[in-house]
Amino acid sequence: MALKIFNALNSQKEKFKPLSDTRVEMYVCGPTVYDYDHIGHARTFTVFDMMRRYFLSHGYKVKFVQNITDVGHLVDDAEEGEDKIEKKAREEKKSPEQISRFFTREHFKDMKALNVLKPDYSPRASLHIPEIIDFISDLIKKGFAYISNGNVYFDIGKMPDYGKLSGRSFGEMRAGARVDVDRAKRDPSDFALWLKADEKHLQKWDSPWGKGYPGWHIECSVLSTKYLGDEIDIHGAANELKFPHHENERAQNNARFGREVINNWVYAGMVMIDGQKMSKSKGNFVRVRDALKKYDLNILRVAFLSTHYKQPFDYKEETLDQAQEIVGRMVRAKDESKENKGDDAAIKKFDAVMEDDFNTPQALKVWLDNLSDLDWDDFEYFERVFGLDLDMYTSKVDPELQKLIDKRNDARAKKDWDTADKIRHTLEEEGYVLDDTKNGTKIYKMR
Repeated sequence: MALKIFNALNSQKEKFKPLSDTRVEMYVCGPTVYDYDHIGHARTFTVFDMMRRYFLSHGYKVKFVQNITDVGHLVDDAEEGEDKIEKKAREEKKSPEQISRFFTREHFKDMKALNVLKPDYSPRASLHIPEIIDFISDLIKKGFAYISNGNVYFDIGKMPDYGKLSGRSFGEMRAGARVDVDRAKRDPSDFALWLKADEKHLQKWDSPWGKGYPGWHIECSVLSTKYLGDEIDIHGAANELKFPHHENERAQNNARFGREVINNWVYAGMVMIDGQKMSKSKGNFVRVRDALKKYDLNILRVAFLSTHYKQPFDYKEETLDQAQEIVGRMVRAKDESKENKGDDAAIKKFDAVMEDDFNTPQALKVWLDNLSDLDWDDFEYFERVFGLDLDMYTSKVDPELQKLIDKRNDARAKKDWDTADKIRHTLEEEGYVLDDTKNGTKIYKMR
């Protein structure tokens, strides 16, 4: 492959050079399991699923790790306060374990419904406390971390290039730090590796520094390097995790191993709803399972991938309707493709634009521009990369539906276009797509 990927660490496209000629190693930040997945998760995880599928389609084995955060992620991503899972547990009058187990299962249900491949490893942070303690202990020994009042903090002053990933200066970070709260820190921008647990805290473990629990950032450092080693091809996530989560993760990694651990930092753009940032308080919060009640996996994936992964994605009816129309065209073209000879030139064009930083909008254009020339195998390749399943639709019709189609055909024969159009509109509202061909009318159930 001649693949180039935009590496956020250097802010430029770079030729992708995997550590192995046969395998690619990917780590993608997973969910904090205290609620159902929303459409922002869906878009991010679809993006990295697409990348994984592209590597697989080109003969690479992919070792794909995605963590499950079930402890240490505090409300508002803060350095102190209430754990998101514990907050949910108190509200539901359940244990944190019950909450995290339930929403982990629901997460995988939602991902399966979106046709997102399951990770090779989905390690839970709470099951890796000994490894987390070892990692922190090593940072203390090497002088990158210090103990203060039962907490352990990372000393960012020991990392001269801290801020390189997010492009932030020390001054900017200090200006935004909560100096009044974090008096135990040497510098207000230092971040927590281990936090002392008070009596109210439900999840806590013994450590050399007293009973406590891990900070959010240390978990990804531990889990990524445990399962992928101290040099990793790609680390991906939504763009909003670049700071502070990934900036801190990079500092921890490089401090312990004395080298750049992540070769490519890759980010998916944020998701908006009708031009506004998604927010429960604004009432524009969309869960994956609710989106799937209206749009199927093909429509959602085509919509997500019709915008370049680095760019913000606006979830709105117009975009989803366009995606449905595109999927309908694909389904009809594939249905007629068995008689085609195929088009190697289209495959080469598709791969050429995909190798330019996974340019899925242009790849989609190549696909659509060549629909009438593609054979079944061509479609299978494109579907495999995009994670689509165009064979999921059925053209079988029940007797009542057939009566409507026959009535429409009679109207068309009499040139009664108003009646024909009304019937088409009625069927489309029910999720059907009609295709008038020389061999008769075909019907597809699209949702």
